[in-house]
Amino acid sequence: MASRTIQHFRRWIGLGMLLLGFAIAAIALPVRSQSASPAVRLIQTNQCPACDLQGANLSNANLVGANISSSNLTGANLLGADLRGANFSGTNLTDARLVNADLRGANLTGANLSRANLTSAQLQGAILFLINLSNADLDEANLSGTDLSRIYLEQANLNNSNLSGTNLTGAEMFGVNLNNANLNGAILNGANLSGAMLRESALRGAQMEGISLRNANLTNANLQGAFLLEADLNNADFSFANLTGAILNQGILIQANLTAADLTGASLVDAVLTNADFTNAVLAGAIIQGVEVTNTNFSGVDLTQVYLEDVDFRQSNLCNALLPDGTKGPCRRGRD
Repeated sequence: MASRTIQHFRRWIGLGMLLLGFAIAAIALPVRSQSASPAVRLIQTNQCPACDLQGANLSNANLVGANISSSNLTGANLLGADLRGANFSGTNLTDARLVNADLRGANLTGANLSRANLTSAQLQGAILFLINLSNADLDEANLSGTDLSRIYLEQANLNNSNLSGTNLTGAEMFGVNLNNANLNGAILNGANLSGAMLRESALRGAQMEGISLRNANLTNANLQGAFLLEADLNNADFSFANLTGAILNQGILIQANLTAADLTGASLVDAVLTNADFTNAVLAGAIIQGVEVTNTNFSGVDLTQVYLEDVDFRQSNLCNALLPDGTKGPCRRGRD
């Protein structure tokens, strides 16, 4: 009887020790998680708001839906990371490496991506409200259909990027590189692209009312059907550009270069063309009405199929131009 009691007691002691071990493990696990580095904790829990992840290596990490809001990711490596739907609101991503990262649907509201490398990144549907992308590298990035209104993109590199259908209303894009970029159907009303590089870019049907393209380079760009009402195009280079059917009414084109540009069917009502260069441009079916053409160069231009009203060419260069009456223009500037 005594022997059985002792055995029974030992069983209870063993069970108690086992339960105690489980309890100690349960207490220790959260402690272990709390003591892990922020990067490890993020990978394990997908949660790391307000964390210091400066310089962290998160390349190829799966962080779908992660919460990294208000964190410091300065100089972090997120190459190839899956960041779909992640929350980066208020996060500092200055100098971060996001090459080939998937940021579709991510929330980047108020994030700082200054000098970040987003080459070939996917950003469709991302929330990019009030973010800073100054001097960022977005070469071949896909931002199609995103809302980039009033975004700060000064001096950013968007060479070969896809911005089709993107809303860039009021965007600050001074000196941005958009060479070979796809901006078809984009909304750029009131945007500042002064000094921007847009060589061979596609801007078909783009809405560009009140835009500033002062000193911008749009050589060989396609602006077919673009809407440029009241645009500031001072000293812009449109040489060899496709402006067929474009609306340039009330535009300021002082010293603009439109050499060999195709303006078939374009409208230039009440535009200012002082000192602009239209040498060898195509103006068939264009509407030139009430424009200022002092010292404007129309040499080599066929004006026989242009709708002209209230235009005084006496101070323009019409050398070798084909005038409305079919005669060839004199090779001198007319002076009163």
